[in-house]
Formats: sequence, C-alpha cells, structure tokens
Amino acid sequence: MNHGGGYHQQRVQQQRENPAHGSPRVPFHKPHSSLGAMGRWGAGGHWLSMLGILTPMIVGEFIPDPAKKWRVVRMVTVGVILLKELFWTKKIGREREESQENAVRCAEEIAGACGGGMGPGL
Repeated sequence: MNHGGGYHQQRVQQQRENPAHGSPRVPFHKPHSSLGAMGRWGAGGHWLSMLGILTPMIVGEFIPDPAKKWRVVRMVTVGVILLKELFWTKKIGREREESQENAVRCAEEIAGACGGGMGPGL
C-alpha cells in the first residue's frame, strides 16, 4: 500500500544527503531568551523575580502581625509586577525602534540600489 507515491522516501533521502534541506526545525539563535523581558538587566531582572517569589517569607520574618504582613506582601507584589511591566514596555519600545530603524535602512538601501529614488520631487 503506497500512499505517498514515494514522496516520503524522497524526503528522507534528501535529508540524509543534506540535513539542512527542508528541515522543519528552526535553529536556536538566542541563547539568552530565557531571560525574557529582563534580558537587558541580566541579574537585576533575576533578582527582581526572586524578590517577588520570596516576599512572603522575607516579610514574615520581619513583621509578626499577620494583617500588616499580608498588606506589605500585597504592596511589594504589586510593586514587582509594575516594575516587570515597565521593563517589558521598555523592551517592546526598544524592539519597535530597532525595527523601524531597520525598515528605514532597508528602504534607503533599496532606493540606492534603484538609482537614488524615483526622481526629483518624489
């Protein structure tokens, strides 16, 4: 029962001859992507995340009153979330600026390759 007319066998043979040919996998190019929005801040972003995670334990050591403790925990948690959102917004803004700069640079290169644009006044 030959369902593919040998297509599968052809693809396997192509991949054996040239592993990069037709490979559905994308190579991994960003080794620091695990840092996410905190990538530019490196260890500072990591410590900010750790502060958010460890807040209940740290605050519990210094504030014995449960009502005050949970109020402080909530305030610190909201502060950490706001800082992370600020970092994320700055990262997105930076990427958007880089993208726009790349688009302008590409447009200038294309215009230069075409003889300097479309003519005077255009």
